[in-house]
Amino acid sequence: MLVLLFCISIRAEAQTEYENSDELYWQLSLGAFWVDMTLPKLKGADSNLGGVSILADARIEYKNFYFRVNSGDFFGGADIGYQVWNDDQQGVDIIYGNYQLGFSQNGYFDDDDPVPELKGIKERHQDQSFGLSYYRSIGQYNAAVELVYDTFGDSGGWVIHAEATRNFELRNWDVWFNFGANYYSGKFIDYFYGVDVDEQSTHLPPYEINGAVSIFAQTQANYPIAVDWVFSAGGSVLVGSANVTKSPLIGSRFATAVFAGVKYVF
Repeated sequence: MLVLLFCISIRAEAQTEYENSDELYWQLSLGAFWVDMTLPKLKGADSNLGGVSILADARIEYKNFYFRVNSGDFFGGADIGYQVWNDDQQGVDIIYGNYQLGFSQNGYFDDDDPVPELKGIKERHQDQSFGLSYYRSIGQYNAAVELVYDTFGDSGGWVIHAEATRNFELRNWDVWFNFGANYYSGKFIDYFYGVDVDEQSTHLPPYEINGAVSIFAQTQANYPIAVDWVFSAGGSVLVGSANVTKSPLIGSRFATAVFAGVKYVF
């Protein structure tokens, strides 16, 4: 994806505002960020990710197709979509996205050694979800509700993702604030955190989850420090429903992320 973005930056000039036309529109920034992220804890496995990472803010639109990424959006919805209908206040898109991280008996990271507490479980692959998004402006917020089905994944379940976003200026800071909730169907969440009979062992009793919810909040603040250079920092938190922690695979229903760094705006 990074190669694609760089190719676009070479072949076209970035536009400051989107115009509804057949021309390619793009915006891109790349930066080096210190990130400290804690995923929902898998029992016995490393659930922390820390260090320097490359994060991108990208917006690419061509006709009705788009690809969008926000470097501060750790728990957001779809990034790829096709605009079916839109007026000045609301619209409907066909969307594709990922809503749940996969893992295996090695935990979240494949290069880790197998974890005794997870030994014998089947690999859970990240979902590949398609669906519809309805969005509209509500006062100073942009709100969206997404209904997606794990079309090309293995869960056979669906997710409802709802969020509201606001951008505003605070002195010289450009602030982004986002909050929302997810509902995961029984099939979807049971694929990840349930334990099938053929995975059963002395430390992994069979377990079935009949649906779950999570809520999240995220914020990011950007401050210009030079021409084309921006300092950026923020944080995110997600809390899952209590029934998830009853799974013999899970030790925590919380996920957090804190990040800070400098990015270059193309």
